[in-house]
Amino acid sequence: MGVMGRACCVMFAGQSVQESGMCRRLWELPAAREVLERLKPCLGGDLEHVTTEMPEAELALTFNTQRAIHAHHLGHWLAYRARCPDVVLDGAIGHSMGVVAALVAAGSLSVEDSGVFIRARARSFADVCGRAAGPLGLATVASRDLAAVLPELAAFPRLKLALRNTLRRAVVGGPAADLEAFGRKAAEQGWPVMVSPLKVEGPYHTEAFTPCRQALAEALACVTVRPPEVPVFMGTSGKAETDPERIKALLVDQVDSCERHLDAVRAAYAHGCREFLEVAHRPQPVTWLSDQLKGEDGAPLPGYTGTAVRTEELFEGMVRPGA
Repeated sequence: MGVMGRACCVMFAGQSVQESGMCRRLWELPAAREVLERLKPCLGGDLEHVTTEMPEAELALTFNTQRAIHAHHLGHWLAYRARCPDVVLDGAIGHSMGVVAALVAAGSLSVEDSGVFIRARARSFADVCGRAAGPLGLATVASRDLAAVLPELAAFPRLKLALRNTLRRAVVGGPAADLEAFGRKAAEQGWPVMVSPLKVEGPYHTEAFTPCRQALAEALACVTVRPPEVPVFMGTSGKAETDPERIKALLVDQVDSCERHLDAVRAAYAHGCREFLEVAHRPQPVTWLSDQLKGEDGAPLPGYTGTAVRTEELFEGMVRPGA
């Protein structure tokens, strides 16, 4: 199961991967349950309900989504570490909010402090979404030629590039009506692009969330950020980060800055990371590697592998109740 006995770079997904019941089996694993119980005081006493039973529509609310995803990340990762204690890290990458779990994996944040920060983040993001004058959101823009498509955003000044995930996939954010208009124009003019709405409440990583900066700075003043034991490749900078004060500043900047996830993954490869690992209910970032790690000629960069470990694999070799 997974990557054992070799150095690996662990990956954590961002928002939109939430799914009702995503942690139901996870609570059955002692190592996972231990960390989830440690998160309850900061993420909320309803955490088990949120991660196991909450209906999709309610789970899609930002405050619930971010708490659920963070609990999912830490539960899966620490259960994996308990099963595979010989795993060695040479880096950690978090897509959007997943960077907080990456900081925990790298030894920069404690479980408890990460929960304090995520709750503040989730609450401040939810407050912005609740005050919005109209529906806001994000949409994936996928094309074989993004360089030709993205300049078309200039005709929609309220839309912003929010995330650059792979060579062929980006995410734009803004008013829902503008996102729909952009998609209609793409279809009417036959652009080689697919525009797909994401199940989120707001245009994260755009200036709409600038009001969150103060709340995040205040939360970070109450937690301890240590130098990570391995580099954390942060999407806000697209680089390896090891300085605690810079990490704090980037966590604040992340709210209204384009997430450069593609650059972060490529920086990890340039740093020497070759084994990429994601442990999740439904792995996502590890599946993007083939559209990230390519040379200028379009050929795959050599020597890397991506491993996805799903929840059920954490039970391998275990005797289940009633068996």
